[in-house]
Amino acid sequence: MAERLLLDPAGSHFQIDTASEADASALRELHVLSWADAYVSLLTPAFYRERLSRHRERDWTSLIRGQQEAGGGVLVARGADGLLGLCQYGPSEDDDELSANVGHIHRLYVHPVVHRHGVGRVLLLAAAERLTALSPRRLTLWVLENDPRARAFYERLGWRADGARRFDGAWDLRYRKDLAQTSSRRPAG
Repeated sequence: MAERLLLDPAGSHFQIDTASEADASALRELHVLSWADAYVSLLTPAFYRERLSRHRERDWTSLIRGQQEAGGGVLVARGADGLLGLCQYGPSEDDDELSANVGHIHRLYVHPVVHRHGVGRVLLLAAAERLTALSPRRLTLWVLENDPRARAFYERLGWRADGARRFDGAWDLRYRKDLAQTSSRRPAG
């Protein structure tokens, strides 16, 4: 079910919804735009162009379907004029993690005009809530090592670098958020 949320003091609103295959084209446009804005000054020109080309070709219909089959999904923030953000989530695909115990944020992108308006935070929290329903012990995500804005965003929300790094044209750091184990049992008394 979609949730109505205040976007900014001007009174704009957005909804968090599960993406459908009908959103594929808009997801591609949003991903390319927000990825290009986020990384243009952080990556080497050749690597930036190569990745941007890949993102333009991504088949979001298959991605949505595949993520749902894996037990995850893609959430979108819908505003009056279209998609404002996206968050892809599911089980971890890292070799050193048991996917049943670890939920993973695969992508979180927000339209540049709504940075710092809460869209990314709400998407991330909604994805974490859905992942928590699958009973993982922790959540993980990868962030570009030389992206201080993204790293600060995750750290404000309680995520911490866990020491894992990977290189695929640029260095990424893995961030982790351990989940509190809750019990439905009440103390005797």
